[in-house]
Amino acid sequence: MEASDSEQDRILAEAKQAIKRAAYSMRKAMEEDNMREALRFSAAMLSELRTSQLTPQKYYELYMLVFDQLVNLETFFGDEHAKGRTYAQLYELVQHAGNVLPRLYLMVAVGCLYIRAGEAGARDVLADLVELCKGVQHPTRGLFLRAYLSQRSRGLLPDTGSPYEGPAGGNVNDALHFLLSNFVEMNKLWVRMQHQGSVRDREKRERERGQLADLVGKNLTYVSQLDGLGYELYAGQVLPRVLEQIITCKDDIAQQYLFQAVIQVFPDAFHLGTLSALLDALPQLQPGVKVHAVLGSLMDRLAKYAGADAGALARLTSMAAFDRFRAAIAAVLAAQPGVGSAEGVEMYVALMNFSAAVHPNNVDHVNQVLAAAHTALSSRGGLGGDVRAEKALVALLSLPITRYDVVTGLGLSEYPRLMSLLRPRTHKDLATRIVCSVLDSGTRVSSVERVTMLFKFIRPLVHDVAGEGERGEGARGGEAPPTVDDMDDEDVASEQVLVARLLHALHSDDVATHFALLDTARAQLLLGGPRRLRHTLPALGWAGLALVKRLGAGGQGSSSGEVTPTSLVQWLLATGLHLGDAREPLSALRLLLAVGVAASEDAGQEELARDAFEQAFTLYEEGVAEQRARVTGLHSIVGSLHATHVFGPDNWATLVHNAAGYASRLLKRADQVRALCACARLSWQDEAAGDRAGKPGVHVARDAEQVAAMLQRALKAAQAAKRQAEAAARALPYVPPAAPGVPAGASAVGASYVTCFVEVLNHHLTYLELGVDTITPAVVQGVLDEVAGEVVAGRKEGGATDAEALRYWHATLRHVRSRARAGEGDSAHAARFAALQVPPAAADLH
Repeated sequence: MEASDSEQDRILAEAKQAIKRAAYSMRKAMEEDNMREALRFSAAMLSELRTSQLTPQKYYELYMLVFDQLVNLETFFGDEHAKGRTYAQLYELVQHAGNVLPRLYLMVAVGCLYIRAGEAGARDVLADLVELCKGVQHPTRGLFLRAYLSQRSRGLLPDTGSPYEGPAGGNVNDALHFLLSNFVEMNKLWVRMQHQGSVRDREKRERERGQLADLVGKNLTYVSQLDGLGYELYAGQVLPRVLEQIITCKDDIAQQYLFQAVIQVFPDAFHLGTLSALLDALPQLQPGVKVHAVLGSLMDRLAKYAGADAGALARLTSMAAFDRFRAAIAAVLAAQPGVGSAEGVEMYVALMNFSAAVHPNNVDHVNQVLAAAHTALSSRGGLGGDVRAEKALVALLSLPITRYDVVTGLGLSEYPRLMSLLRPRTHKDLATRIVCSVLDSGTRVSSVERVTMLFKFIRPLVHDVAGEGERGEGARGGEAPPTVDDMDDEDVASEQVLVARLLHALHSDDVATHFALLDTARAQLLLGGPRRLRHTLPALGWAGLALVKRLGAGGQGSSSGEVTPTSLVQWLLATGLHLGDAREPLSALRLLLAVGVAASEDAGQEELARDAFEQAFTLYEEGVAEQRARVTGLHSIVGSLHATHVFGPDNWATLVHNAAGYASRLLKRADQVRALCACARLSWQDEAAGDRAGKPGVHVARDAEQVAAMLQRALKAAQAAKRQAEAAARALPYVPPAAPGVPAGASAVGASYVTCFVEVLNHHLTYLELGVDTITPAVVQGVLDEVAGEVVAGRKEGGATDAEALRYWHATLRHVRSRARAGEGDSAHAARFAALQVPPAAADLH
């Protein structure tokens, strides 16, 4: 029985001290050439290895300390042989040691020297030693003793071409017999450890056994390194005996480790020739063995071998290795009903990886793997709610879309059947992987059938999965499918951004087909509800706008004549209205405005453009309630209108009138001023861009009277802002401007009205520079004087002109002066600005 950790530390320390004392005495006896005393003290030193109270890790420390001293003892035996004493005498002499364990260590040390000196054949001595070691049956002591035997005899085996080969020394068969006999006995000792001690110490014993695994496996390594080991010898003697030992030991840990060791240490060509024997052994392994890991290692080695050797690839193909592996998996699952669903799926993951490496172009193999996995899982009642099995199944279903073309992978007939075993939540995880795979690979989905198929697979991302019929066959009973209402806004946005990006992967060179792709996608997206649509419909709309540009302003349809700019713009208008219904008015407004611009500039369709802007005005009126959003939306409307050149005078006048009306109804006077100034720009448009300039049907609004009228309305709004500020100031208690702790301007309410005046002035200066007839230097001078008076008055009243307004004012004056001095530039512009007089009051403000 093992002692506690502290007790073991004490025992180890005492044993180390005893070994050091005995080693010192041994070396002293060797210096005095006293054989009897040297053997006595060496036996005392080796007796410390008889302890059974140490863990393998601590016993190893003791073993290495003794091992270093045995090297000195072997040197002493060599010196004695040089003095005339034979190794046969020494071999007989060390057998007089009192205890079995020291006696066997000494016999191994002398026996190896006996073989090296050529005084005895390797076959007889090694056979004697491996048989005598059966006298130590304690697992830890026996394993380390046999490890010492295999290590010291490694270079003394009668291998082919070895100096120890011969009639007396034996041949490679004798070397194999010695190594395999030692391997079998070591494995028996190793397995026996599992059945010692109480059940509650099982995990501790398994951990200790793991520390000793390499001692057993080294025998197989030495076998694989024999020069005389050929395929016939391996297939006829080595593998059958090793597999027999693996199967008969009936121990999970031993079978797992030794089968992996066989796969790793022996050549790939041997595995290729003995594949049937290896696969036939798998169903006979214990249920606790991770067969998927064993199969994965074997298939990975053979796949790499086939990749490096064309002959190996041909052999794998001719022997139908894929079919053999698939049959082996089925045999394992049939022979071991207790194997979990996760392990079963992982075996098919290994098989698919093998198929992808060896037969990368054979998609039918992938379909066969999916079919076999579905059959195996269905026969077990599905996944049974096993989370690990679900993760493994997601990994299996992810392989076809990552190793092959995404669309090809999803087109496999067995894919949806296997996917149906997933619970809805796990289905969503897989759907996310599918979308990411499409995006990362740059795949283009170019047919309606493929789009329909793709959205079928990712439906948990697109809309809620409702009803029992949508649950996976392997889902836990009674679990409700997840809905978008169960998610927070951040998670919804994260998912839907992926779907929105996926829409840009829908592409066809034929416009009609491309439009059909988008229309199919929209039909699926509309099932998702407002929280999803606010993220996906904008992307869909912009993808549709790109089609309008492809069709061009000439109104040509697609190659099949099914799509025209008119039908496409109408579709986009409907999409924008759906987005408005999704309670995302600003996004819907921007989309409708973009549609209006596209209908004007790309399609040249006045009526469609007018409909788009009318819908935008309606949405603005009914759907945008928050004031900052209304300001932003109105400026978007004005900017979009300014970019259109398709409207005749009547339609244009109506649209401008509507925009100006909404500008006048904004809540804040300052917002009214800015919006009215922006509306003035609608009466003085820039020329159409590109090759549309000057073409029939292209209209550029240039109405100087309307510009002046709109600026006059802006000026009146600024004056109204002043009156409103003054009225508010009179309603509040008077606060002296110099009061301690009160910033300048705090006594005046709405001090920003001065900024409104300066803004109106700047727009006058803009149109003066543009050469608008109604905006003459005299008109601008009047506005300039009025603004200067407001600035001066505001300062005299104690701070109505705040610092920001002053900076704006000073910048404006600097601009006027710089334009007036630009005589070397445009003379007409210089003359207009030179006619302006900066008021003296304004100059004093610098």
